[in-house]
Amino acid sequence: MRAMIGAASLGAMAALSIGSADAQAPSGDAPPAIPAPVNGAERYTPADFARFAPRTALDMVEKIPGFLIVTGTNGGARGLGQATENVLIGGERIANKSTDARTALARITATQVAYIDIVDGASLNVPGLTGQVANVVLVAGAGAGGGVKTTLRWQPEWRPRIDDNWLNGEISTTGKLGGTQVTLSLKNEANRNGHWGPERRFDEDGALLFNRDEIGAYEGDRPRLSAALARTTANGNKWNLNLGGQLQKLRERVTGTSVQPVFGRVTEEFRFTEDEYNFDIGGDYEMGLGKGRLKLISLYRFEHSPFVDTFVIDREIGGRRGERFSQTADESEAILRGEYSWRTAGGTDWQVAMEGAYNILDVDAEYAVLQADGSFLPVAFGGERTKVEEKRGEASLTWGRALAPNLTAQLNLAAEYSELTSSGPGGLTRSFIRPKGKFALAWKVGPKTTINWFVQRRVDQLDFFDFASSVDVANGQGNGGNGRLVPPIVNRSELEFVQDMGKWGNASVAFAYGYAQDLVDQIPLSPTEEGRGNLPPAHLYRITTKGTLLLDPLGWKGARINVDATWRRNRVRDPLTDQWRDQSFGQEYIADLSLRHDVPGSNFAWGGGYFDERFSPGLRLDAIEKEYTVGPFVTAFVEHKNVAGFTVKLSYRNLAGMKDGFDRTVFVDRRDGPIEFSESRQRKFGQYFQLTVTGTL
Repeated sequence: MRAMIGAASLGAMAALSIGSADAQAPSGDAPPAIPAPVNGAERYTPADFARFAPRTALDMVEKIPGFLIVTGTNGGARGLGQATENVLIGGERIANKSTDARTALARITATQVAYIDIVDGASLNVPGLTGQVANVVLVAGAGAGGGVKTTLRWQPEWRPRIDDNWLNGEISTTGKLGGTQVTLSLKNEANRNGHWGPERRFDEDGALLFNRDEIGAYEGDRPRLSAALARTTANGNKWNLNLGGQLQKLRERVTGTSVQPVFGRVTEEFRFTEDEYNFDIGGDYEMGLGKGRLKLISLYRFEHSPFVDTFVIDREIGGRRGERFSQTADESEAILRGEYSWRTAGGTDWQVAMEGAYNILDVDAEYAVLQADGSFLPVAFGGERTKVEEKRGEASLTWGRALAPNLTAQLNLAAEYSELTSSGPGGLTRSFIRPKGKFALAWKVGPKTTINWFVQRRVDQLDFFDFASSVDVANGQGNGGNGRLVPPIVNRSELEFVQDMGKWGNASVAFAYGYAQDLVDQIPLSPTEEGRGNLPPAHLYRITTKGTLLLDPLGWKGARINVDATWRRNRVRDPLTDQWRDQSFGQEYIADLSLRHDVPGSNFAWGGGYFDERFSPGLRLDAIEKEYTVGPFVTAFVEHKNVAGFTVKLSYRNLAGMKDGFDRTVFVDRRDGPIEFSESRQRKFGQYFQLTVTGTL
C-alpha cells in the first residue's frame, strides 16, 4: 500500500507538470512603491522568489542565499529578555515564547510580503541582535483588501513497521475584524517514530553474554489551538494579544526478547505515557511617551504534565519483576517587562528596560515495585515532593549608533537579582546579583564584505527538574535532587565574516569562544549518590560556516547548494577524575548540506539532502554512555509547485540506511574502577516516504 501511494503521488505530479508553469496572480493589497534600502541592507522583493512559487513568508526567507533562521532562546528560555531570534516582522521582534520565527512566518502568506531586508543586527534599534537579521516587511494594510487568508501545511509519513502518521500539520487563518488583525491557528506536531535491531550484552572481560532483539515505537500528538490579535490605533498606539492551549499525548514502548544464562527466555518491556495540557496568555502594548515609545509586555504560562515509566521483566526461570516511576509536575511562569526607547537628534538609539519574572515548579513523584499479585507497592526514595520557586528582576540600558558610515555599535549593560527557593532534597533559599551585558560591532568593510563581532556575559536558565530526584527504571539508574544548583554564566565572544558573492551566492564563517562558569553536568552528591550539579569553569569553542552556492554561473540554471556546518568542543573538568574532557552529550559537529534544482520553465523542483551529527559521550559516575548514528541521513525529493493550487513535495528519506546506536559501559562502583558489564546496540528504522503539502486559500 505504501509503495502504491508513493507511485500514485509521483504519477499525479508528472501528469500535472504538462500543464501551465505560469505563477498564480497575486491577490490582496497591491504593494506600494518599495523604498530604497537603508543601513546597507540587502533587499529581496517578491520577484526574487518567483521561481520558487512561495506560499508563505517562511518559503521566501528560507530561499535567501546564505541566511539561516535562528530560533534560539534567551539563555535557555530565561524570561523574555532581549531579542534572540534573527527574524523581525515589520521591524519588531516576536515577543511570544510560544511562537517562534518559523511558526510566525508560516502563518503569513507570500502575497502579504512587500520585501525582506537582510541587515546587520547591530545596526538596528532592537537590542540583542547581532549578525545577519531578516526584517520581513508586509504590504501596507496587508489583509484589509484581500479578505481572509488561510495557510495550510500537511505532512504525513509512511514508515516500515510503524503506524502511519496522518495527523502532522497546521492550518492558520488571518483576516481583519473591524480594525483588528486576527489570526487563528490549529497545529499538531505529530510523530510516529520507531526502530529495531539487536543489542549485545558483554561481561567485564568483553565476552558476549547474550543478544537481545529489540523494537521501539514512539508516538506523540500535540494539538495546539492559538489566537493572535493585533491592532494599530488611530494615534499610532499598538497592541497585541496572544492566547494558546495545547494537549500532549505521548506514548513509548520498547520490547526486548533474549535467551540469557541462568534465566532462560526473557521478555522485557518498557512503557512511557504522558498526558499533558498547557496554556499561555500574553500581550504587549506600545504607545508614544515624551520623545520615545513605551512598550509593556506580559506573559503567563502554565503546564500540567503527569507521566509514568514502567519496566517489567518476565523470566522463564526466576519469575517476574518490575518497577514503576511516576511523576506529576505543575509548571508556571509569569513575566512582566517594560521597555522605553528613543532616538536622539544625533542618531543615537537608547532603550531602558525592566523585567520581573516568577517561576514555579511543583513535583509529586512515586517509585513503586511490582508485587506478586500484579500491583505496584510504593517504596520511599527520598524525592516524593519537590517545589522550586524563582523570583527574578532585571534592569538594562542599551545604547546604539553609527560610529562611521560603515561601522555601527550597540552596547547593553544589565544586572539581575534572583531569589531561588527549593524544598525537597537539599532544599535551600538563596539570592544572587548577576551583572551581564553585550557589546556588538558591525563593520561594512566593503560593498560585499561585513565583519560582525560581539562580546557578551549571559546568565542561563536552570532546568528546575534537576532539583528533583528521579529514577530511570529501564536502565537501573537514578538522580538525586540537588538544591544547591546555581544558574550558569557564559562569557563569550564571536567573530563573523560575511561575504556576498554576487551571482555566486553568499557565505559566512564564525569563530566563537566562551568561558563558562557553573555549567550543569553529572556530579557526585555523596559517596553513594549522584545527580545534576555545577562544574568548575569550562572552555567552549565553536567554528560555524554557512552559505549558499548558486550554480547558474556554471550553466546549471535554477540549481543551488546550501551548507551549514559546525565544529564544537566544550571542555570541562571531570568532577570524578579532575581531568579535562568533553561535556557530557555535547555536540561535536554537525554537517547539513542540501541541493535544490528548480527546473526552468516548469513547476518542477528536485533535490536532496545530507545530514550528519556527532555528540560526546555522556558520563555518569558509574557509567559511560554514547549515543550515535551509524551513517548519514540522506534524503531525495521531487516537488511540484501547482497541484490544484498547492505545492506538493514527496521525499524519500534515509536512503543511506542510517541506524541509531547506543553503547554503555557500567562499572562496579565508579568509572575509575573495574567494569561490571557493557552493552551495545544498533537499531535501524529503514527508508520511508514523507509528503508535504503547503498552500494558501
